[in-house]
Amino acid sequence: MCFILKPGVVKYVLPMERKNIVYPYLISLALVFVVTVFGELVKKRLEPTNLVMFYLLAVVIVAIKWGQWPAVITSIVSVLAFDFFLVPPHLTFNVEDIQYVFTFAAFLTVGVVVSTLASKVRKQVIQDQTEKLQRALLNSISHDLKTPLASITGSLTTLLDNSAVLEEKTKKELLETAREESEYLNRLVENLLDMARVEAGALRLTRNFCEVRDVLGASLEQLKGKLGHRDIKINIPANLPEVPMDFSFMMKVFFNLIDNALKYSPEDTPINIKAELAQNKVKLEIQDRGCGIPQEDLRRIFDKFCRVEKPQQIKGTGLGLSICRGIIEAHNGQIIARNNPDKGATFTIILPLE
Repeated sequence: MCFILKPGVVKYVLPMERKNIVYPYLISLALVFVVTVFGELVKKRLEPTNLVMFYLLAVVIVAIKWGQWPAVITSIVSVLAFDFFLVPPHLTFNVEDIQYVFTFAAFLTVGVVVSTLASKVRKQVIQDQTEKLQRALLNSISHDLKTPLASITGSLTTLLDNSAVLEEKTKKELLETAREESEYLNRLVENLLDMARVEAGALRLTRNFCEVRDVLGASLEQLKGKLGHRDIKINIPANLPEVPMDFSFMMKVFFNLIDNALKYSPEDTPINIKAELAQNKVKLEIQDRGCGIPQEDLRRIFDKFCRVEKPQQIKGTGLGLSICRGIIEAHNGQIIARNNPDKGATFTIILPLE
């Protein structure tokens, strides 16, 4: 059952994006604070003008790391801190020696120029990295598109050219191959669109109160062709409260996580899915008994194009887990990956009830 929590569609900006906007400015202020404290400790031994170079160093660090505007703010705050704390008379913005006014002006000008130049270098590096990433994306996508298209074309061509001599069993197998590859293409296109929405901060949610078992059941229904005889053990308490979520997007999360568990674990091992109430949140776990996640990949497992290597060839672009993270964060939730103590991996989803 589903009850409307908020009518209409809303645009959601990821919490991580808001954090990334504020973070550079906080670090800028912290660097100015550190330089000022250092200046207080050595101002009796060094002329105030010599301390300007340390503030400029902070400006350069910020410009290289976070770009022009955080660096400009660093320059302005540095001038104010330098005047207030290190230039006599202290603890006031008044200036005894008029020469310091020219020092402030020169410092601010140099700071802005340095920040602009460093920012340009940073943008060029980012542009080069972006172009490299785009080439990798195009190569990956083109390969993932060519393979199923070739399979579909081959199957249908064989059916058209040899329909009269083919056995019914062979015809059915060819049609089944074409259908499976068409479904894979459809999922690939959906993943690309979802990834674009996540990165643009334009993921649109229609949140309703839904039962977890309903969303999970719909996901398993979509996966029934892949499940075969796999043992799927589900443990969801009967009294688990309904969770505010976007039904279709959470289906994609469950689909991707269970699909990964199927791919990266032996066919004779079970997949455990359980849910429990943890204070005012619902905690869901999907556990497999497969090869696990290499330690070096755990930190980047939710990054775009990250794929865990496995001896046999496995289809995929490495976008699924990144999309899962975007969807869960859009629900104000968390998703965590860890290796089991003995064997396999567990993906944990935590969703708020409010």
